[in-house]
Amino acid sequence: MADPASEGTGTTMFSPYKMSKFNLSHRVVLAPMTRCRALNGIPNSALAEYYAQRSTPGGFLITEGTMISPSAAG
Repeated sequence: MADPASEGTGTTMFSPYKMSKFNLSHRVVLAPMTRCRALNGIPNSALAEYYAQRSTPGGFLITEGTMISPSAAG
């Protein structure tokens, strides 16, 4: 469904967007998730690789959410 505010402007999810001081190359954002890849709560190379695989030049990633306790992981 088209965004009524952008109707007729040629704006798409792949259009550039300025967010405060950041110039994004598109409007697709990876939201924070709890992938549980930080073993013992310590980020490692597997976590870095996971986000590197999902990054794009000028893209916007919101990284891991955190658990409030060791028993909170689903």
